[in-house]
Amino acid sequence: MADTTQNGFALRIRRLLPTGWFPPAPAAGQAEQAPVLNALLQGYGSVFAWVWSTLAGTDAQTRLATMTGAFLDMFAADFFGTMLLRNPGESDDAFRIRIKEALFPSLGTRPDVVNTITDEVGQAGRVIEPRNATDCKGLGSLASPAVGGGYGYGAAALRYGSRGAPFQLFAQLPTGDTNPPATQTLTRIAAVMPAGTIAWVQDVETLD
Repeated sequence: MADTTQNGFALRIRRLLPTGWFPPAPAAGQAEQAPVLNALLQGYGSVFAWVWSTLAGTDAQTRLATMTGAFLDMFAADFFGTMLLRNPGESDDAFRIRIKEALFPSLGTRPDVVNTITDEVGQAGRVIEPRNATDCKGLGSLASPAVGGGYGYGAAALRYGSRGAPFQLFAQLPTGDTNPPATQTLTRIAAVMPAGTIAWVQDVETLD
């Protein structure tokens, strides 16, 4: 493999000089017989070594999978303008993941809503679709909770299902308080919901 260090480039230039003009390059352990020439060539070698390392680094910046630093920020700016900026202290890998998710978004499914809530709150939260039997079960009672799968009158986590409320969901976010949900969270949930659907979002202290 070619020597692309400063000294390596200096030696390559020296080999191009006419034979006999200057003393040959010293072998290992020998003293330099042309120190002025060597100093001049080392200067050229430093420049070429810097150019070479820059080219090698630039090659990695031609692919999203390998680019780093400011190149990632420029990539995001090219595709998303000011809509996707690096968060303070965010690593290249974490920023790269967000860029990929923005480039190839998964939209319109329940897992997308769950993933968004998880990203915003740190937990999956609880998503309830009134027309989803798995979420609402049947109506049971305290005496016979198994009839409704554990949900129903007198049982914890009472949930009513309805065939008259299509294209809607209820989402509970375990933020530890009952304040109105953050605007950013609501915006991100709306961004992954299908057109014409509604999400009723509530902050809760716990999911118990």
